Amino acid sequence: MFIRLLFLSLSLFFIHFVFAQQGLTQEQLQAAVGDKIAGVEKMGGHPLVVKAVKEQNAKGMSLEEIKKIDQEWRATAELTPFKLSLQQSVIGKFLKRKLELNKAIYSETFLTDNQGANVVAYPATSDYWQGDEKKWTEAFNNGDGKVYVGEVKYDESAQSDATQISVPVKDQGKTIGVLVVGIKLSYIEASKLKK
Repeated sequence: MFIRLLFLSLSLFFIHFVFAQQGLTQEQLQAAVGDKIAGVEKMGGHPLVVKAVKEQNAKGMSLEEIKKIDQEWRATAELTPFKLSLQQSVIGKFLKRKLELNKAIYSETFLTDNQGANVVAYPATSDYWQGDEKKWTEAFNNGDGKVYVGEVKYDESAQSDATQISVPVKDQGKTIGVLVVGIKLSYIEASKLKK
């Protein structure tokens, strides 16, 4: 038993080392998380998710307002009342529960509106506005929406090595926001061992 655990630990360490040193191609990464993409897409289509994004979009915030909130958000690493409010909303609790039920797989989840402003962020992201980041721009895709899988990297807010799966949130076929879910490197490594 001990030898089997030692072998598994060494195997995971070796795979982690290889991934960290060489990186994964986009094709390898998508293959490794392929079974999770459909689940994240399903989550992105949940009525609670769609409703929350529609409600935020209806507020009609300007990009200037969003960037002001982003500056305040980035000014403190603490969980401010505003950051906490995004986690304690109905949709915040829903996505937090999804994350907690899959904590061996998921490192984080956040939901944005049609400009890339956070609707929910659990744990709190390092910034409020995602609209200038590839994980958002690729998935929103100028309103056409598409799945995007980011490279594996250390995520400060989630405190783990992970990749992010970004999926468009759609309402009647129109992309209205983006859902991003972090997939832990340890899950990717374990799924590669099974194949």
